[in-house]
Amino acid sequence: MLRLAVAVFFLQTGFHGFTASLPLALAGAGVADPEIGVVMGSAALVMIPAAFVGGAFVDRYGGGILLLVGAVAYTASALILLIPGVEPGGSSLPFLLSRLCGGIGLAIVMPSALSLVPRLVRASRHGFALSVVGSSQNVALIVAPAMSLVILDSAGLDGVALAVLAAAWIGAALTRRLPFHEADDRAARIERGLRLTVRRTWLAPLAIIVLYVAHWGAVTAYLPQRAEAAGADIGLFFVADGLGILLLRIPAGWLSDRMSTRVLVPIGIAMSIGGLLLLVPDPTTPILLVSGFLGGAGGALVLTPMLVEMSRRSTAADRGSAFALFAGALATAIALGSIGFAPFIETAGFETAMIIGIGLAGVAMILALVEPGIRARSGEPGLSPATPTPPG
Repeated sequence: MLRLAVAVFFLQTGFHGFTASLPLALAGAGVADPEIGVVMGSAALVMIPAAFVGGAFVDRYGGGILLLVGAVAYTASALILLIPGVEPGGSSLPFLLSRLCGGIGLAIVMPSALSLVPRLVRASRHGFALSVVGSSQNVALIVAPAMSLVILDSAGLDGVALAVLAAAWIGAALTRRLPFHEADDRAARIERGLRLTVRRTWLAPLAIIVLYVAHWGAVTAYLPQRAEAAGADIGLFFVADGLGILLLRIPAGWLSDRMSTRVLVPIGIAMSIGGLLLLVPDPTTPILLVSGFLGGAGGALVLTPMLVEMSRRSTAADRGSAFALFAGALATAIALGSIGFAPFIETAGFETAMIIGIGLAGVAMILALVEPGIRARSGEPGLSPATPTPPG
């Protein structure tokens, strides 16, 4: 499990190594902000269909092979930037293609890695193991951008691309010959064919994710300029949010193995709602720090139990589809918040958008409390994969 977590950290450096360095390199070459936005946003755009297609491939060929496919996508992303003549300030097409490859890799790697976790640990430790592997991506999000800026200053964007290339394949090498406890039923996967499974038992957790995370799309799209206009440090908000997730992710996994999902998820949503309420008035730096930490910590208490729910409601035959749909739900929620909230931002302001986000999070809390399949108390099995729910 720990080796898989370290592998995910190196693999995800293949994406987050460009998160801060690429826009800075483009801006330094005089590229306009709207063009930079299109280049950087293309990765999120491709993630939704890539996650769905990737889930079907994970179920058919196994998470181990698809992790290599993710490494290949990150390799393509880096190699495009290493082509002679590709320089910031020139054509934006190579940079757009690079981000599309990176988005495909991001959509594939996490569902593939998470699908392997139940084969590495016993069922009673799934929550802890999923949180450890998931937190490795959070560490990559914190470490890789900072390291990439150091490399950018000393070796330019080509140096960043080479570092990303090396990190991705170190991660791929670490995934080889993992000590699985659960056998891989290759015959069942071959018989199953290539298709994405959608089970009715997955719909409630996925709906909770979309409703809860929708506010984050609005926060990332519209809070930075609001904070800058108020003279507050938006960077510290994202640092606090990342630390909140990182510090609570593993404890949330440990708690998920021992406490009710019905308890953990409402607590996490309530913490996030508290953080969103702080964003309704004009922000200050101390307010952003508290709000960011509450949002990150609350997210850890929501997303980890929901991952456990998806794992518990799936089997080795369709776990790739389950985690791919989880990734797709996250991407859909962010698109809903950033694009779907735009009319409210335009007509009624940021405060109204936050109120709507709080309302959606409240609906997610109610759904977590009343959905019959969610485990009601610690040790209760709840809804199992064996429950008759035909795949879609």
